[in-house]
Amino acid sequence: MWRKATILQFYGGAFRPSAFFSIIALQLPVMALKNIGYYNEAAQANPSDADKLYLEIGRDELACLVKGGVSTEIEAFELFRLQHTVSQWEDVFYEVKKESHLLNRHYKEVHCYFRTEESVIIPSGSYSISAAEDYLNLLYGESTRHDHKHDTLNTNPGMVNAYRITKIWNDLMGSNFILYKPHHTYSALLNNILAEKDQADHFIKLQVYQSQLIIAVIKNRQLQLVQSYTHIAPEDILYHLVHISQTMELDVAHSHLEISGLFEPGSVLHQQLQPLFGLISFDGIEPDGVFTSAGEFPLHYFTPYYKLVV
Repeated sequence: MWRKATILQFYGGAFRPSAFFSIIALQLPVMALKNIGYYNEAAQANPSDADKLYLEIGRDELACLVKGGVSTEIEAFELFRLQHTVSQWEDVFYEVKKESHLLNRHYKEVHCYFRTEESVIIPSGSYSISAAEDYLNLLYGESTRHDHKHDTLNTNPGMVNAYRITKIWNDLMGSNFILYKPHHTYSALLNNILAEKDQADHFIKLQVYQSQLIIAVIKNRQLQLVQSYTHIAPEDILYHLVHISQTMELDVAHSHLEISGLFEPGSVLHQQLQPLFGLISFDGIEPDGVFTSAGEFPLHYFTPYYKLVV
């Protein structure tokens, strides 16, 4: 049996919180609010120590997924909207834990994906800890508030994603979960799209979140770009894609734009993008586990989270 609780709805050209959510967020001093919750009630009643927890922390949201150690399916999914103006992240995470049905359990493994912009992709042969820190400091400025991490990508030739995360989030994860494993969202994204064999000469991946989007460009099987951008309105997404298309000199006839996340098919934005790309598709997941009960949303909405696990 599945149990769900959702308060998101379609609005305009993209998914946005409902008016009800907006009123609540303005009137109550909440630092975290659960937007979506899907649960396998049987699994929740009898959790297994073999279950695995996956987290993704973005600029203003936190996602939790539990993969069953026995069923190997996604048995629970929660998505929290974070109050990004709050600087006390310990208090924010405390609010999330208080509202979550998933974060106060013991897990065999805990994987945390950080969706930070402070990342640089380096060829494996040029990677070293000191070189990665130098690159990040050059691009984003020196900082004593961050810890440096890296992921080795499953690519040929080999590449390393060097990134940094705030010490406070690193400490929070380490103190709440024994031997948690940090990762970067770019790493999962690139591992997935670079493993695809049948790919257009000019392939563009767009992942849309609440106020953030990620764009990756693969041109003739070579990674050209992976970067995060801020968006407030659909026009922001259009601007970034047009700019990238022109800068990268993408060929409309041989280009493929694949979209996942908070994007409404048939919207004005969708229509505006049609002339820019030879093919536009939505990366929807096959219904699995709790996502089989997510019928009120297109399945491509959950793909960015789902692909962190599979």
